[in-house]
Amino acid sequence: MDEPLPLWRRLKGRFWESLEFWVLPPPVQEFIVESSVVLSPLFGLLKVDTPIPYAEYSWEHNCKGSKLKDWWKESLKQISKELLKDQVVVPLVGRQEEGLLDLGTAHKVVRFFFYRKGQKVINPQPHRAYLLRYIAEKRLSLEELSRLNFYDYRVKEIEEKGRLIRVIVEGQGAYI
Repeated sequence: MDEPLPLWRRLKGRFWESLEFWVLPPPVQEFIVESSVVLSPLFGLLKVDTPIPYAEYSWEHNCKGSKLKDWWKESLKQISKELLKDQVVVPLVGRQEEGLLDLGTAHKVVRFFFYRKGQKVINPQPHRAYLLRYIAEKRLSLEELSRLNFYDYRVKEIEEKGRLIRVIVEGQGAYI
C-alpha cells in the first residue's frame, strides 16, 4: 500500500492541476489549508493537507449497494450545516458536490460565474483554482471582491440578494 500523502498531492483534475499548490508560497498554502475543506468520495470532508493513501474512487462508485454520493449525502449535509454555520462560503465545486452540502446556515454564499469573450465558461475549474490562488495571495475580504483581477479576468458585476452573492467575472481568455 502506498504511503499516505497530503490530499493536494493525491487529487487530480483541472482544478488541482491549475492550483499548483506545491509552488505556492508557504503563507498562501497556509491560508488555503486553514480556510478550505475538500469533499472526498472516500473520506468525506478533509483539510487540503490531510494525509491519505492512494485510492481511485469517484462519487459514482458503489459501496454496499449505494453510490458513494448517496452513501455520504446525509452525513455531509449534517456536518456541513454545523461546520459552515455563520461562515462566508465560496463553493468551488461542481453542482453534484455542492448538492451534498447544506449551505442554509452560512452567513453568506458567494458564487462565481466566469465568462470568456461574453460566453459562459463551460468547465470553470481552472478559473476557480486561479480565483482561490488570487484570494489567498491578496487575502481578499468579502468587501474587496471587486478587486479580483487575475490574468485578463476582472469582476464585471456583483449582485447581492439576501445572503447570496453572485459575482460575474469576465475576460478575453488570453491565458485560460
